[in-house]
Amino acid sequence: MRTQSIKAIAAALMIMGSGALQAANMAFMADQAMSRFTDQDAKYFNEAGHAVLQGKEGTEVKWNNPGTGAFGTLIAYPDPEKNPDCRVVHMVNVAENVKSAGYYRFCKQPDGSWPPVMPPRKK
Repeated sequence: MRTQSIKAIAAALMIMGSGALQAANMAFMADQAMSRFTDQDAKYFNEAGHAVLQGKEGTEVKWNNPGTGAFGTLIAYPDPEKNPDCRVVHMVNVAENVKSAGYYRFCKQPDGSWPPVMPPRKK
């Protein structure tokens, strides 16, 4: 079940992305709400992620799974690096009474996918 949850987390973070997280170490996610997502939770989350990245910046997109009680909100903001193809998404998720939140940067690729990317390193 935990392996399935970790796979769902990777899929959820990629939202519409490519294989950018294949090599990522997902151990830091063990105590995050997303590590407790069911497949259905991940489906609702992914739908919200797609909507927030396709929608207007600053619009809050809510998701919830009445079957498990998991829920969350996502808001996309302009990229602080001023890249018009990137957005920073504030995510707040709750699953199994575990709440986690964070800001994640996504950049739209030529194929239309939005993989997560690291912000540029300061020189």
